[in-house]
Amino acid sequence: MRIGFDARFISWKGVGTYSRNLLKQFSQVPDLEVVCFYNDDTKERLPAGENFTMVRLNEEVFSSRNLNKIGAAVNKAGCTLFHTPYVVAPNNLDCPLLVTAHDIIPLLFPKSIPSFRKRRAYRSLLADAIQKADHIITVSTVSQSYLLAHFNLPLGKVSVILDGVGHEFGPRSESEIASVLAKYKLGQPNILWLGEFVAHKNVSALVSAYAALSTKIRSHYKLVLAGEKSGDWQEVKKEAAHRGVGGLMVIPGFIADPDLPALYSSADLFVYPSLYEGFGLPPLEAMACGTPVVCSNSSSLPEVIGDGGLLVAPRSAAISAAITEVLTNDNLKQRLRRRGRERAALFSWDTAVAKTLDLYRELAQ
Repeated sequence: MRIGFDARFISWKGVGTYSRNLLKQFSQVPDLEVVCFYNDDTKERLPAGENFTMVRLNEEVFSSRNLNKIGAAVNKAGCTLFHTPYVVAPNNLDCPLLVTAHDIIPLLFPKSIPSFRKRRAYRSLLADAIQKADHIITVSTVSQSYLLAHFNLPLGKVSVILDGVGHEFGPRSESEIASVLAKYKLGQPNILWLGEFVAHKNVSALVSAYAALSTKIRSHYKLVLAGEKSGDWQEVKKEAAHRGVGGLMVIPGFIADPDLPALYSSADLFVYPSLYEGFGLPPLEAMACGTPVVCSNSSSLPEVIGDGGLLVAPRSAAISAAITEVLTNDNLKQRLRRRGRERAALFSWDTAVAKTLDLYRELAQ
C-alpha cells in the first residue's frame, strides 16, 4: 500500500500527538509506503522512516481555495489511499479518502477557535470533509454519536479507534522531576492542570474550586496551570486575582513534550474540569505517570477515565470537594494511583495503529 498522510498538523496539540504516534509506528511497517505531506513548520518534527517519501505542501490549512492543489499533489504522488488527521479534505482525489474527525468542539464551543475567520472556515471544511470522506475515524463513542447525529450519517461510515498513551508516560525519578521543576520555576507540592486556555476547558471553574479550598490546603498546595499563554489565560489570571488566590497560582507557559512525564509525576493531584472532550489525553497521561486524577464526568471523559480517576460534575463546588477528598485521604490517593496506571495501560498506540492499518487495507481494496 502507498498511503498519503497529511502531516502538516504534527505540531498541533491533540491532532499532532495523534499524527506523530501513527507516523512513528508506520515507519516500522514493512509492507507500507507512506507519502508524508509536510510544510516548512513541521518538517523538523517528522519521524524518520525508510518507507517514507516526503512531499512539501505549504498550502494554508484553513483555506478551501487550496484544496484543488492538495488533491493534485496527492494524485501526482500515486497514493492508493489518502488519510487526513484533521478535517481538511482535498478535491478531486483519484483514491479513497479517510478523515479523522476527533470531535466537533468548534461547533459546540465556537470560541475554542479565537479567530472568527478560522471558525467560519472550520465549519465549511468540516462539512466538506464529512461529505467527501469514504470513511471517518473518530476517537470515542461520544464523538461518534455527535458526528452521526449532527451530519445524519450511517453508523457504518464512522469507526471508533481510541487514542493511546505513549510508552514514555510513566513515573519519573526524583532527579528528573527536580530538573523539570527547576526548568519551569515550579515547586512542590502542587495541584496540576495542563491544556489550552479556551472556554470549554473550564479553567475558571478550577480556579474558583481552588479558592474554595481550606486555607490549610491552599497554603500547602500551589495551583499550577500549564499550557501556552494564549486564548483566555489573561481572563483566568483575573479570575484568580478576583478570588484572592493570584499569589498561589503559577502559569509556567508551554511545556515541551519530553518534560511532560516528569511534570505529571511531580503533581500530588491532576485536575481536569473540561466541559467537553473528543477523547481527553492529559488525564490519561497523568494516570499513566501514577498521579491521582480528578476529572469531570462530561462527554467522553467517563469512557476514557473509567474507574482510574475520581469523576465529578464540572462545577466549582464539586471540584473543590473532590480535591479536598483526595488530598486528605491517603488511602484514596494510593487507590487512584494504582487504578489510574491500570486503566491507562489499556490504551495503546500499538492497538490504535493496528486498527488503523486494518482500515487502510479495507479501504485500499
